Amino acid sequence: MTPSDTSPKIARLALSTRSIAEVPAQAAKAAELLSMRGPGFSLRLDEATCIAMQMRLVHYPAGAKLFVAGDHTNTSYMLLILEGDVSVDTGVFVGAGKVDISVIGAGALIGELALLDGSPRSASCTAITPVIAAALSAGGLQRLLEQHPMVAAKLAIYIARSAGDRLRSLSEQLRMYDQLTASLQEEVNQLRASTAK
Repeated sequence: MTPSDTSPKIARLALSTRSIAEVPAQAAKAAELLSMRGPGFSLRLDEATCIAMQMRLVHYPAGAKLFVAGDHTNTSYMLLILEGDVSVDTGVFVGAGKVDISVIGAGALIGELALLDGSPRSASCTAITPVIAAALSAGGLQRLLEQHPMVAAKLAIYIARSAGDRLRSLSEQLRMYDQLTASLQEEVNQLRASTAK
């Protein structure tokens, strides 16, 4: 899962990766987080455990880039955050800084859309604190499909719901930005009108 390119734009798995099954406490935590979905849909603990057994445990130091927006070479896995906080941003710099979308923590999935469709990463993700995550690779997903097709189908629903929640949250942020922009434009118009007199 680690690309061989040494370009700083390429996100990479930091420090070590190993099967999550080698660390039972982290495997149990991953299964618990996967089975905690809200009302209307959830994975049973045994189904979540089945998914977790296909994952690899990865560690990132604070400041590490987990994903980089636009990266098309590093799309073969998604991460379930087990510990730590991750900043998600557009990868676009406005003025002197980047445009943050959100800060996420334990239980959040990231990178799932690129895993499913192979498209370039849509956002940049940076570890704010040291992060421990469970990575599901394309190979792990394929094994899950072959060995446990019903669990893989439920995982697809889980991923879709996660992406839907994120899109709804982003839509709300865009509405707030739109209101802020409209308010600023109104102030600019008032200033122009007062200086034109």
